[in-house]
Order: sequence, then structure tokens, then C-alpha cells
Amino acid sequence: MKESLLPKTALISVSDKGGLLPFVRFLHKNKVKIIATGGTAKMIRSGGIPVIKISSITKFPEIFDGRVKTLSPYVAGGILGQRDIHSKEASNNGVGWIDLVVCNLYPFSSVAKNPSSSLEEKIENIDIGGPTMIRAAAKNHKWVSVVVDPNDFKVVRKEIKEGGISYDTRFNLSKKAFGHCAEYDSKIYDVLSENKVGDSTLRYGENPHQKAFVAGFKGESRGLPQSKKIQGKALSYNNYLDGDAALMCLAEFKKEPACVIVKHNSPCGVGVGKNLKEAYSKALDVDSLSAFGGVVALNKRCGYGLAKKLNKTFYEIIIAPSFDKKALDVFSKKKNLRVLSVGRFSPPHFSIKTIAGGSLGQESDVSVLRKSDLAYVTKKKPTSLQTSTALLAWKVVKHTKSNAIVVAKNNKIISISGGQTSRVDATNIAFNKTEIPKGCVVASDAFFPFKDSIETMARFGVSMVLQPGGSIRDNEVIKECNKNKIAMVFTGYRVFKH
Repeated sequence: MKESLLPKTALISVSDKGGLLPFVRFLHKNKVKIIATGGTAKMIRSGGIPVIKISSITKFPEIFDGRVKTLSPYVAGGILGQRDIHSKEASNNGVGWIDLVVCNLYPFSSVAKNPSSSLEEKIENIDIGGPTMIRAAAKNHKWVSVVVDPNDFKVVRKEIKEGGISYDTRFNLSKKAFGHCAEYDSKIYDVLSENKVGDSTLRYGENPHQKAFVAGFKGESRGLPQSKKIQGKALSYNNYLDGDAALMCLAEFKKEPACVIVKHNSPCGVGVGKNLKEAYSKALDVDSLSAFGGVVALNKRCGYGLAKKLNKTFYEIIIAPSFDKKALDVFSKKKNLRVLSVGRFSPPHFSIKTIAGGSLGQESDVSVLRKSDLAYVTKKKPTSLQTSTALLAWKVVKHTKSNAIVVAKNNKIISISGGQTSRVDATNIAFNKTEIPKGCVVASDAFFPFKDSIETMARFGVSMVLQPGGSIRDNEVIKECNKNKIAMVFTGYRVFKH
């Protein structure tokens, strides 16, 4: 029905009653029958306007402190029925048509914002009947108008005066209604998912002129907000970012002792070894210059010997599952050094970022690359040691800002380059920032669009390249590898980190 329609019966149930009385008075003057729930009916009646209580329609009292009042086939049927094919059925079942639904929802957001509100209070302010009525009316906009925003009273009044609410207006009101419900449900999800265990204001954000805060949540994920700060200054916004980046990379190493050093939200050193001291030495060797002022994360208990080595370099934070008492005595000599005991770190299942006008969410990258997943695409095949080294480099390139290149040899990371706008730049930086021994392997987070990076690697005697593949110039890149006797292996998927 795309013609303009005059409502004959309106169902009104609102939390926000702003501008309601003048609008209802207008409806009454235009011979619209008014049905309303609880507090809404009371307000309308106080304005001297005739109103029918919802219980007269449902033939059932409002029960459970108002939790159940509109959940009835007489209400849902009156809104959802299609006038051209369901009229006889409606008459046989005593269902009267409802042509206009005016409804907005319990004030969940305002209650949730109140820091003193309990979880029970929040839950009690989750509307059930309201969204049902709104969605029903929005779905049946062919016949029914729905108003969720008092600001729309004006357009509805205007069109009723002109002879009826147009189809375009009913459709636009329908879209707005679905958006209203979606935003409401999203807020409920956010609040209940967060279930905050504590939050605090930080000194500032990425820069001193930006305000910032941190909030810790209950749930399976466990990280820096749940860690115990043993000593040092309060953590800054950037400290949280870098510390989390270090822990996310460290999570790649399940059994072997490992150390990750992060600077500016990207690894600048990663090492594995027979023990933590060896792992730390390997991590520091990658880029000791960038490590200065960085964040160090360890996946095993930190002992006295390692603490003495760590204390020789300036770091912002040392993170470990736990610390020996003697290790803490060593760190205590640097009062500003932040020492965090994180216990069991559990990466989040999802990551969420806000953008202008909304938010982006995605699953965390928990992919694991195994030897059996690899596709060997060149004439030369890698050795077992080269393959294990490439798999180590892949774990690091996953957590390096794109475009990312990681160089390694004999299960030791040699160079890390990331955050570049072109892959050839990332390659050049990786091979020129430190001394590169012959026979290295290289891991790339995405495919090589041209052979130029391979030409650079060939000059440095690279023996193997691990990359996703998938470029339209794969054959050209493979041909360049064959020309230079470089083994190339495809993973089949990329690991961008923006």
C-alpha cells in the first residue's frame, strides 16, 4: 500500500515523554483512538485526553511489575496484520488494527552511564515489549507508521493535516526505527560484554593534549589491565599499546623460552632460546638501538641473572608471568621502571576500533602456520633448518606493522622492518639497517607485487623466501627466485597488521 494513510488507532508506550501531550492531543482532535501502557496512559489521562489502557486490548493485566504488558497476539496481530489479506482472520480472532505506533525504549544507556548503577539495574532497564512493537510496525510499514523520535511528531502532524502519512515517510520512519533498535541492542551488548572490573583515567593519550583512559573487563581475555604492577610509574596510554603488542607477539611461543621487545607498537627484537637469558640476548641483538626505551615481555619467570642483564639497558616496562624476589631487588634500583606480573596472558577473541560514525570489529589473528601448509613453488627447495627458521620469522612478521619484512638465520631473527608504504622500501630497510649474513631466510606478511624486492635479496645472498603468494606477477617473482637459486615457499594467506 503506497498511498497516504490516515491512522485510526495509535498505540503509545514511551520512556521519553518529551512533546508527547501536544502530539496526543492533536491525534485525539483528528479522531485517532489512543491506546497506551502504564505510565504513558497515566500521563495522557492527566492531560484530559481519553485513553484506552493496554490491558483492555490484551484482555490481561500488566504483570510482573510491568515486565509483561504488550506481549500479546492482540497487540502483535493488530500491528503486523496485512490489511488486504488478513482482515477476515483478524475479525474472526477479535484483533483490531493498530495504524500508528509511538514508542521509544527504556533508558538503558543513561542507567548504564551511571557509575553507581548495579548490573541488576542495568538488566531491569532492558526493554522487551518495546522493541517487539517497534520492529513489528517497522516491518509492516506498508500499513503502519512508527515513531521512535519525538522530533518526528512534527512531520507526522503535518502529513495527517494534509490527508495522510505518505508511504515515503512511513518507509523512512521504518528505517529509523530499525536503527533505533539496533543501536539499543548494540549498547546492551557493549555494556554486558564489558562488565568492567575497573577503569582509570590516564595522564594523557598518545600526546599530552589528548585525554585517555583504560578499562579492564571481566571475561576469558586477560592482559595488562588485569596485571599486577609491582613497581614503577603509572602506565601511560602508549605503555598499554606497546605492552599489549609485546604480549600478542609473545603468545606465538607456547613452550620455548621467548622474549619480545616492542617499540612504537611493533616488535624491534624477538628471540627464542634454551633459556630466557639466551632468548633475551637474541632479541636485543636484533636492534639494540631501537630497544632503548622499549617494552620487554618474557614468557617465563624472570630470575636474578636475567634481571641484571635487563637492568643494563633503559626500558619503560618489564613484563613476565612472575619474578624471583632477587630479580625484583635488582629492578628496585630503578624506581621509575614499571615491572608487571601478568600471570596467564589470554589474547582476546576479537579486536574493536572506533572510527568516525561507528566501529570496526574483527576476529583476532590466531592463525598457526605449519610445515604441512606450505607450497613449494621454486626449483630449489629449502632445508629443514631453513624451513623452521622461516616459520619463526612468520610468527614475528604477523605482529609487525605492514608492509613487513623479517630476516632470520638458523632460528635467530636478524632484522625486522615494518610500517612502510611499499614492500620494496620495507625490504631495503630490513637489509640495510644491520649486517646481513649470507644464507638468510625472509618472511613477508603479503605477496611481492614485483620482482624488485627479490633482486635486492639476491644481492645479499638470501636462501629462502616465505610469502603468501597471490600476486598477478607471481610467475615473474618465482622466475627471479629460480634465476638466483632462491627457494620460495607460499603460505596461502597474508598476515597484514595495520
